[in-house]
Amino acid sequence: MILGLDTTGRDLKLGLIRKGEVRTRLFSNDLRHSREILPQILRFLDEEGENLKSIQALAFSQGPGSFTGLRIAVGVIQGLAYGLNLPVIPIPTLSIMARAAGQQAQVTRVLVTMHAREEEFYGAFYEGCDGLLPSLFGQAEVYTAQMLAEHDLASWSLAGDGVFLMQEQVHQTQGVIDVTSPDAQNLLQIAEAMHAAGAVVSALEAAPLYVRETVAQKSRY
Repeated sequence: MILGLDTTGRDLKLGLIRKGEVRTRLFSNDLRHSREILPQILRFLDEEGENLKSIQALAFSQGPGSFTGLRIAVGVIQGLAYGLNLPVIPIPTLSIMARAAGQQAQVTRVLVTMHAREEEFYGAFYEGCDGLLPSLFGQAEVYTAQMLAEHDLASWSLAGDGVFLMQEQVHQTQGVIDVTSPDAQNLLQIAEAMHAAGAVVSALEAAPLYVRETVAQKSRY
């Protein structure tokens, strides 16, 4: 059984998956994750008739997202992984949204956008979104709508809460899919496939994904 969590937004999302069976819970915490997350995890497990000894792996939405939320998620995941000697499955938040969009609309190619600040958004192109594991095309980056003006978007669908910044380009795409945030079900389904493939890391290697940081590093070369 895999325990998954998402703290990238204002809500705490928890879930369990075992042999394809998913159970999820949404807690509206308004970013009070630091005070609520451990009690909520224990309460969730108890309500589902499970306990920490039932868990075989831990998965989390690793960002981009709320800086505070990501740090809290990593701290909790690392603490549980160390204490229970469990492997960790970090999953990029944009890939969770890509799979959700692909499953919902039965499309293969999705450009996922997540509003970052002002006119900027995190963006990532994913293929195979109607399958089990979306594949990242290129890399996740920080974009403005103007930066995508020369891209051929005709075969891509759009998803995410950054779409509002691309109003002039929507008509050039396959359309907008109503997926604006990651969900626990798709996080867990990706996690189960990755766990089966051995795509796990240790507690020490569990880390948040900061897209802006990646861009800054690449700009030095």
